Amino acid sequence: MEQQVQYLSKYGKVDRLKFSVIISTIDRAHSLANLLKSLEQQSYQDFEVIVVVGPTHDNTLDVLKEYEGRTRIIRCPVANLAVSRNLGLRVAAGDIVAYIDDDAVPSRNWIEQLNYIFVTNPYVAATGGSVYLIHPLQSKVQFAWGIFSISGKQHDVRSSLLEALPLEGKGEFWTMRMMGTNMAYRRDVLLAVGGFDECYEWVYDDAEIALRLSAAGFLIRPVREARVYHVPASSRNRKINLLLANWWINTKAATYLCILYNIRFRSDFASAVGYIKYILGSHIKLYLYQFVNKQISLTLFVRFLLKEVQALLSGIYKAFYNAKNTLTKADHHTSESSSFKLFLQSSSSLQPAVDPITGKQSNIRLEEPPLRVALLSYHYPPKFYDGVGRSTNMLAKGLFELGHTVHVLTHGEQPIIQYYDGAYIHHVPYQPIRYAPLRYMPNVYHRLNYSHAVHDYLTKLILNDGIQIVDTPLWLFDGFVTAVSRMLPVIVRPVTAQRQIAEIVNDKNREQYIIGEIEKQLLLHASLIAANSRATQAALYSVYGLSSDSSVIEVVPYGIEPIAEEATRPFPYQSPPEILTVLYVGRLEKRKGIQDLFAAIPLVLKQVPNVQFIIAGADNSMNDGFRNQTGMDYPTYFAKHYSACLPHVRFLGEVPEDKLSALYQSCDLFVAPSLYESFGLIYLEAMNFAKPVIGCRAGGVPEVVNDGVTGRLVDPNSPKQLAEAIVALLRSPRTLYEYGMAGRQRLLDYFTHVHMARSFERIYRRVLSQTQS
Repeated sequence: MEQQVQYLSKYGKVDRLKFSVIISTIDRAHSLANLLKSLEQQSYQDFEVIVVVGPTHDNTLDVLKEYEGRTRIIRCPVANLAVSRNLGLRVAAGDIVAYIDDDAVPSRNWIEQLNYIFVTNPYVAATGGSVYLIHPLQSKVQFAWGIFSISGKQHDVRSSLLEALPLEGKGEFWTMRMMGTNMAYRRDVLLAVGGFDECYEWVYDDAEIALRLSAAGFLIRPVREARVYHVPASSRNRKINLLLANWWINTKAATYLCILYNIRFRSDFASAVGYIKYILGSHIKLYLYQFVNKQISLTLFVRFLLKEVQALLSGIYKAFYNAKNTLTKADHHTSESSSFKLFLQSSSSLQPAVDPITGKQSNIRLEEPPLRVALLSYHYPPKFYDGVGRSTNMLAKGLFELGHTVHVLTHGEQPIIQYYDGAYIHHVPYQPIRYAPLRYMPNVYHRLNYSHAVHDYLTKLILNDGIQIVDTPLWLFDGFVTAVSRMLPVIVRPVTAQRQIAEIVNDKNREQYIIGEIEKQLLLHASLIAANSRATQAALYSVYGLSSDSSVIEVVPYGIEPIAEEATRPFPYQSPPEILTVLYVGRLEKRKGIQDLFAAIPLVLKQVPNVQFIIAGADNSMNDGFRNQTGMDYPTYFAKHYSACLPHVRFLGEVPEDKLSALYQSCDLFVAPSLYESFGLIYLEAMNFAKPVIGCRAGGVPEVVNDGVTGRLVDPNSPKQLAEAIVALLRSPRTLYEYGMAGRQRLLDYFTHVHMARSFERIYRRVLSQTQS
């Protein structure tokens, strides 16, 4: 892999083969359009695109008109995948034919990596990489280092070339194989063995060609990288997310393959018959399940069974008929290749990133090539919505809207990839295998191990997707190892530093000190530090001793995505509600000022009895020391010491993200008296719904909340001031309305996710220009 990374960073050091990318398509105009847009992003230049269009009934030909003159369009009269692939092979003018499904998109360096494999090993006849299902509702590794036998047995996903090598089966023959979504062959070799066997209408054609090539003595070498991202779309043979498909085609293909190859290899028929029985039995069980659950009628049930019998007999007949042919014989196709048409054009380098699921692209005209950015965030939506994950999500969305390709690395138990909110989300698992002496400090131990896992994964992202720059939060120091390695430029986004938190909660634990030292080293190795507020910038000077004249620290405020205007709920000052609602959102802990809010509530109720307080957030009394000090969590403490106020207070606990919008819409005033916030994203979220806010003069909050215009600011640790501010606003309906509307406008003017993304784009380009100079 290291050699490939070095090669990919120095184009031109290896011979450049010509590639013919062949796409077979029927009735998938939307998916095809996404694929063609994504091919514009390829780093490799020397390739043509051949689109073989079956008997389609949608607007596929209209989609292809946009690429007239730089694609070759071939019509296939039948809905047969093998026939379609052979038609593309016949007209291909490249040295290599690379097949990709019309409902997939390649990684940026897909062809570049395939070229490297074929050039550096002239004995390789066929190769292909991994396939990842990336739809957020259906995410998994679909194919990696797959193997296949003449009896239909297969292992599609393996962690290495040597994993799960099955030796069972008398006379069993196994081969490495590729998945049809991602496979490439030397054109002359594929023609020499007769192309694809056209008895396979839909499935097994990719596995069978691997068997035939291996049996003929050709070398097949699949790789784990050279990724393709798959977004399965419905077709004539299968309905996505349903158990509806023409399964009998599978039965016919499996029967044909197993019997044919066991005849040719004179193998034990028991394994072949066993696999055929398994395929047929699983289909019958499925039909029975669908009939019992009234998903199909009795007529369809009987029809499907008859189709299965017909498919079984057809497969048996074709196998015995074709067994007379030589092992490498299929319907031989000679080449009819014509002139080579380059797919890429001069404007391709300025094409914005494409959403592989929706096909959405930025409508902003790009003056420079889009960037390829890796954002790190240990927690990330939609599973986690903490501050760092939320701000990273907003940055990813903003960068995509500006046309850039974004990859987010987050922690996960399985190595899946999803596409969500304008970014590829890579879930990075890790094993704590380093730093054994640090096991007595579990936070340091696990965070350092995870940082190494992130670094290793970023190496693969460079190989596959040509990542240019890494952006990491200081919190949990995900990018520490990468920053120290200098593999790529690393931008650091600091929030509240661990040392600051330790001071606030009076934590003198040695582990916190070590974490602070690691954070400092990450800051010192950063190519640039993007502080979210002037307060954060000042804290870096004072807490970590960074030089105040340093040019590596720049202030870039956070932003969020504005909701639609009709979703806002300004205060109805002309007809105020009978019960006023004050909302708090955040963890229940000392740093968030929850104790000050508790003390202020009875003072408010004395003057404004028609008010209710809604407190939404997870209790954090165990971690901030409050439970050790009092023996109670925060809701219990409030119930004991402020029992008279209980009818006016609702503790909701941690609230799912989809319910937060309703809370913001229904409140009249938002209050978050944090003792320190590096920025104050939570205030923007309230302002997004045109709600007035109250915060403290601490950290970056004064840079977000304009005191006396969009809300009120009070001193931290001042329950009396907090109560006075709440009372003053609740008694002035007009002010509630004006502050809320002013806050909404302030957000639109200064704090949207696109504002934030533009600022980060500027510093990314600056850092890259300095690195390359």
